[in-house]
Amino acid sequence: MRLRDSFDIPEEVSRGPHSPTFEKFLWNWFGDTGPVTHGELDLTFLNDLTPTELDCAREMIRRNLKLRYVHIIEGASALRDLKAAPILRAMIEDEPDASRRLTMAGALWKITGDPLFATLLEHAMKIPDLHLIRAHLLQVLWLDDERAIDLLVDLLPEPFALGLLNELEFGSRAERVPREKWRSPSEYRQLRNDPTFRERMVAAIHRWNAESKNGR
Repeated sequence: MRLRDSFDIPEEVSRGPHSPTFEKFLWNWFGDTGPVTHGELDLTFLNDLTPTELDCAREMIRRNLKLRYVHIIEGASALRDLKAAPILRAMIEDEPDASRRLTMAGALWKITGDPLFATLLEHAMKIPDLHLIRAHLLQVLWLDDERAIDLLVDLLPEPFALGLLNELEFGSRAERVPREKWRSPSEYRQLRNDPTFRERMVAAIHRWNAESKNGR
């Protein structure tokens, strides 16, 4: 198995031998990174790592966090590595890119529930930068509570936010809602404070997150 030279992987780890599950981890994070980078990899296979393999996988991710690659940062949260949390927190402090800061804070949120993620997310949603908003829109759902509803409604009439609200209410991750069946921005603004609507939408957010297999 040929891993990329740009990563910091000890020779004894690169050489193996390893179980098929650990080889799949090494290959996807340090060999052919395309599927995990694009959110196409089903991460549930990580549940099959043995405790020893899990410790090694976490160490390999921590060794490479300095590269600040998105898939490596997300790897720390996929592996729920508590030892990576202080490293990520320090990286956020000196990271100039707003998108990468959000990625780091999102990983930190998944690992420890650090409220910095919610703070940065709310700030980002108020900035008129559609590229930033669209790149991190799905991360709003990681809040997993009513704050996600309010942030999405606040973004209206932004089409991506409107589409996500309709998918949550009428569809699922696997089922797209035809545009002609969408509620309008004005309807969602009117429903925003309706207790029944909010309860239904929070339940939909819970389902959406529970169905995630790629960490996103």
